[in-house]
Amino acid sequence: MAANGYGNLTVGAGVTMNGTMTVPGEAVIDGAVDGTLTASAVHVTENGQINGVTTAEHVRIAGKVTQTTVAKNTLVIETSGTAAGNIAYANLEIAKGGNIQGQISILK
Repeated sequence: MAANGYGNLTVGAGVTMNGTMTVPGEAVIDGAVDGTLTASAVHVTENGQINGVTTAEHVRIAGKVTQTTVAKNTLVIETSGTAAGNIAYANLEIAKGGNIQGQISILK
């Protein structure tokens, strides 16, 4: 995460963003993103949704992520989380109740 919160992105509840986003720090998604999101870390809250291509070192999902997810280091799917589509990760943690479905690849 970037120092002092600089370079971070928060998409609040009720907010919808479309397009290509590059975030040098952490992206917290409590609203909806439709497009391509690249960040150091991505946290999708219970209310959050991403539909598109998500790429980060660390991805934590409590909401819903669809299409393509690439977690270069760690993918964490929380109890309320769903990851669907093409999913790639180096390390995986799924809480009881978490859901993962689609084409799954392990990164080396």
